[in-house]
Amino acid sequence: MPDEAFASKAVGDWVAVKPTDKTVVAPAAGTVVKIFNTNHAFCLETENGAEIVVHMGIDTVALNGQGFKRLVEEGAEVQAGQPILEMDLDFLNANARSMISPVVCSNSDDYSALVILATGKVVAGQTPLYEIKGK
Repeated sequence: MPDEAFASKAVGDWVAVKPTDKTVVAPAAGTVVKIFNTNHAFCLETENGAEIVVHMGIDTVALNGQGFKRLVEEGAEVQAGQPILEMDLDFLNANARSMISPVVCSNSDDYSALVILATGKVVAGQTPLYEIKGK
């Protein structure tokens, strides 16, 4: 992970993906509680209270929204696999520091464990990345 805040898990436990498709989907069902103004990241709160932050790329905030388009608004109730953002991957791969994208449980300390389920290639909306165990 080419970012110290994520690598140190200071922002919560996570798993990272490198996107190969332009559509960013909700990793779980829940409420979209925040979409950053630059559309590079969003926060989702699940029914059990887990706070999931999907951060597309590293230092992509510096692109001021270029390469990202939001498909839902804050407050939207979404299902796992529902499209949230659309990306211009050609632009982002050429201009972002990295497109390695952490999917963070920002309140992972509130749970007993975050169990990584995905390794290797994953399919958005189909491959579970991790399971959050007990409070």
